Amino acid sequence: TPELVCFMSSSSMKKKVCYYYDPEVGNYYYGQGHPMKPHRIRMAHNLLESYDLLKCLEVVGPPRASWSSMTAFHTDEYIQFMRFVTPDNQHEHTRQLRRFNIGEDCPAFDGLMNFCSVYTGGSVAGAIRLNNKTNDIAINWAGGLHHAKKGEASGFCYVNDIVLAILELLKVHQRVLYIDIDIHHGDGVEEAFY
Repeated sequence: TPELVCFMSSSSMKKKVCYYYDPEVGNYYYGQGHPMKPHRIRMAHNLLESYDLLKCLEVVGPPRASWSSMTAFHTDEYIQFMRFVTPDNQHEHTRQLRRFNIGEDCPAFDGLMNFCSVYTGGSVAGAIRLNNKTNDIAINWAGGLHHAKKGEASGFCYVNDIVLAILELLKVHQRVLYIDIDIHHGDGVEEAFY
């Protein structure tokens, strides 16, 4: 059988690819009937494993994004609210839920801030690796939550990891080309830079 070639046929042209994955990411649950299903990230990982593609990647556990990392774009008040709101206490904070758009599309769920920290940490760390030329390609399928605004959740997105990764890339690069292949408009990213 032909040997699997990882991304490029010539070993001198092989790309150094890091792939951020946390096995716990699939355990987060937006709630019954919600279309966002983080377990799909685990399913994508299982496909990579089944097709023996993990040997082509440097699999890295994402560092947790820090408060200061998230507030490089988001407001302190918004991130602080997400740190303490839970399904159990949300009824006590109806005014803030409306203010920060936490509700049906973007529900408060158990582990919300941990989930945000995982996917955001992978994207920012990937940008740092690209800046440092440690890797040629960085993959974080848990990320890409492009609807989140500076001070509110939107479209299933809470922390805009794309904006934060672009801000990281701009520390080294004069310009960054952002191509969004999602069927939905990346309005949070657009609002951040235009």
